[in-house]
Amino acid sequence: MKRTWIQAATIAALLTILGAGAGIGADDPGRLGEVRGDTLFVARDKVIAAALERNEMLAASAAMKDAAAAQAQGAWRGFLPQLQLGEFFLRSDDALSAFGFKLMNRGATPLDFGFTDAGFVPGLLNEPGETNNHITRIQLMQPLFNGGMGIYGKQAANAASRASEFQHLRAGETIEFRAVQAFEGLALAKAYEGVMLAAVASAEGHVRQAQSMVDNEMATEADLLQARVHLSALKQRLIEVRNMVAVAGEYIKLLTATETDLPLAADTTLLDEAAAAAPVTFDPDRALERSDLEARRQEAQAAGKMVGVARGAMLPHINLGLQKDYYSLDRVFGNDADSWSLGVYATWDVFKGLQNISELKKARAEKRAVEHMVDFETRQARVQATEAWLNVKAAHEKVQVARDAVAAAREGLRIVTNQYREGLAGMVDLLDTQAAATMAEGNLVQALHDFNVGLANLTFMGAARSGAATGDTGNDNPRPRPGR
Repeated sequence: MKRTWIQAATIAALLTILGAGAGIGADDPGRLGEVRGDTLFVARDKVIAAALERNEMLAASAAMKDAAAAQAQGAWRGFLPQLQLGEFFLRSDDALSAFGFKLMNRGATPLDFGFTDAGFVPGLLNEPGETNNHITRIQLMQPLFNGGMGIYGKQAANAASRASEFQHLRAGETIEFRAVQAFEGLALAKAYEGVMLAAVASAEGHVRQAQSMVDNEMATEADLLQARVHLSALKQRLIEVRNMVAVAGEYIKLLTATETDLPLAADTTLLDEAAAAAPVTFDPDRALERSDLEARRQEAQAAGKMVGVARGAMLPHINLGLQKDYYSLDRVFGNDADSWSLGVYATWDVFKGLQNISELKKARAEKRAVEHMVDFETRQARVQATEAWLNVKAAHEKVQVARDAVAAAREGLRIVTNQYREGLAGMVDLLDTQAAATMAEGNLVQALHDFNVGLANLTFMGAARSGAATGDTGNDNPRPRPGR
């Protein structure tokens, strides 16, 4: 018997860690399902809800969304005035500065020029000594024209904020899909355990039968040894499968931040979860509404606006400045004298060593790059949706084939068992038939798992509405979409 279907349980469980970090701590196992005896039976919807509530990667995505929104809010700086309050202390023995300090404070006298009652004394003007000055300044700056950098910068920030909102929405969809994978991985591992338990029980029956026939001299010792070897191999695989069940449960605990020593089991049966009919026809263009594609389109829009920002840096800028100063020679925040200044400032960086030109070329190249990525990912989304659809159809067909194979294998095992009992078949035939029956049972649970996960992937790839569980691919999409 091949080991690939046995190891698939581990692979399915390990997928849960991709894109999913340990969540915010919680120790209430009841939020995942119901405790029965010494086992926690988890429900799929509760696993999804707990993952969406507790996952740290999703919380980090929400924080990044808030950061982008804050940056968009800050982009108003290109239009709004800036008000600055400052306090300066200056001390100098420089003759010009000392005279200027006194002049600012409206305190200059003829003595400061060296004129005394005794006549002109140059030393008083040239050697004024150390002088203090306190300045309290209120400064208002208002942008008037910045070459379009303000408007384009604001539009780019808004688009980046919307992109972050769509990225956060996709992060939630990803966590939801990983939760489904985790749950179905646990259900698959548990179903494999049931298959192996039945196989071990059947093999033990073969050992007893072979022992009885050896005792009655109806079979050789070799038959008994072959039966025992086969039983030993099945028991080893049962140990592996039980370990896979434990591993799958641990990853659900990791994904949902549940601290419990109880073993986990899926509160479902794979045999009851398969849909009776294949999914209905779907429209691959629905995949173009995926939130990750919307995010990429917003990024392209932001990149286009950044070209305007780079171009605006090459044009003249005009700003209005209003300044009010209060002066004092001795006191902080003093107002021995005051003054005001009003000015309009026009600046133009005519040449900055090719920096502005290179920034414009860079912005245009980045815009083209994002546009190419949008085009490719749009075509890729259709392919991914089609692939998900084909995989679900194939999985559904495999379920039907696997069901027939299981029925045939069980009947074949019954026949060969009776033939061995009558001496019409050998132990090798019996064990081969048993292995084929076990393989058929394993293929069935694998096909059921693939079908259930395939339905979730169909939704994740945008080819079915959120929450579709049995092939429902209607056009309704209940998820809230960020505003444009």
